[in-house]
Amino acid sequence: MKNKKVGIITIHSDLNYGAALQAFALNQVLKDHGHSSEIINYIKIPNFPPKYSFPLNIVFWLSNRKRFHRFRNFLKSSVTKKSWNSIDEMMSSFNEDFDVIVSGSDQVWNPFCGGLVTKINPVYYLAFADHEKYKKVAYASSLGSHRFTEEEKRIVSKWFLEYDHLSTREQAGKEHLESFLDRDVKVVVDPTLLLDREKWLREAKRIRLPEKYVLVYYFDERDEVIRVARKIADKYGYKVALFTNMPYKFEGVDYNIRNCGPSQFLWAFENASYVVTNSFHGTAFAVNFNKDFISVIK
Repeated sequence: MKNKKVGIITIHSDLNYGAALQAFALNQVLKDHGHSSEIINYIKIPNFPPKYSFPLNIVFWLSNRKRFHRFRNFLKSSVTKKSWNSIDEMMSSFNEDFDVIVSGSDQVWNPFCGGLVTKINPVYYLAFADHEKYKKVAYASSLGSHRFTEEEKRIVSKWFLEYDHLSTREQAGKEHLESFLDRDVKVVVDPTLLLDREKWLREAKRIRLPEKYVLVYYFDERDEVIRVARKIADKYGYKVALFTNMPYKFEGVDYNIRNCGPSQFLWAFENASYVVTNSFHGTAFAVNFNKDFISVIK
């Protein structure tokens, strides 16, 4: 596949470091291979930021506006100038000048991440794209821990049939898909692992941090991750630094990393003395930057 115009459908509009970084990485890798690539700027109904009622929505916006700005700027040059703000808009009017449409990666096939709570979002299965016009490819499209019900299988099977190539990032996901699709599904690495340390460092931006610190990046179960980090910090005389926009410190934390965008996230990982995480992408970036780390598994 040479010199193709590629459009990427992925979860990129949330305030989520892994989502933004994997979207950037896949787009960059395609460019590095000679393609003209852009992230299709579909703004999904967000799972995050959460929908707060007035006046909490104003408080949330004001306290996170710098972080919003940094996230948007990080992907500004990677997304299409045109944006789509609803499923109906995508399904009824998409007719862009691409040769290939790619879905992936992150948890685009997990209904809990698609913006419709538990319902399946057809956009992430490329149902909006005319198969006669576009080649359809899935790269590392993840289901997370989700397994399709019999009714969901009936719905998604017709969309999967239009894909020219299918791949996911988990062996369990591959086995589940192959159990009802009757076709081959490849297992490939997450896009964040396709860029090396030097390429990531080009995107990093300096922030003020302690000289020696254990970096905490959590997905859930924050207290357990902090507890492990505190033990390591006390052993070596390090500080514990946590990604959070909260104005107060959690027990066991010495330093809050506030208003952090993806570029600042990269800097924090590069300069950490140790990483403690329970996140997939936290583990991926600890590996990318060759850090001592612990992945806390339930």
